[in-house]
Amino acid sequence: MSSRSASTPQGDLFGGPQPGRLHRLFFALVPSAGECEALRHRAEDLKAAYPQAHWVRPERYHLTLHFLCESDGPREDMIATARNAMQDWQPEPLGITLDHLLCLGNPKNPALTLAALHPSPATVAFWRNLQQRLLRAGFKQHVGRSFVPHLTLAYVPPRTAPVDVPPVVLHPQGVHLLQSIEGEADYARLGEWSLAG
Repeated sequence: MSSRSASTPQGDLFGGPQPGRLHRLFFALVPSAGECEALRHRAEDLKAAYPQAHWVRPERYHLTLHFLCESDGPREDMIATARNAMQDWQPEPLGITLDHLLCLGNPKNPALTLAALHPSPATVAFWRNLQQRLLRAGFKQHVGRSFVPHLTLAYVPPRTAPVDVPPVVLHPQGVHLLQSIEGEADYARLGEWSLAG
């Protein structure tokens, strides 16, 4: 009989470490506190139309710019490379109008999002500027090739029909390097670069 306890983690039984928690690293725009409050009210107005939705906490509202990696545990090398890619960048102030409600992502668990179907030329140029910085830094397999600005309000059942919504205009204060960690309620904020005023 083995001397190991029956409660020994499976990873130990095979001589290796247990898999780490899933970490996702990405650049995003984060609404201001006032904008998050306005978006929370917008979500409240939609709850009657989507009684089965699972609503995102306002503290997690963001617009993803570029997704960088997914890994079991933190990737300090990629975090450092992402920070280095932002050196000497002074992005201009930006306004983004979200004027459509769309269901995006996994068809089995779609995200209900406020989105900009036709982003302004300035918004697209801003996104491409960051894209080029990340490509030069070596993120060739990770950087997105197209951009539909969107902010997730909730997750809804399949085949949910969006409704018309009034437009929301956001003026993000900075670009954030964020990391989501499996099981954690909040994002880890690993860097912020102010939009010059």
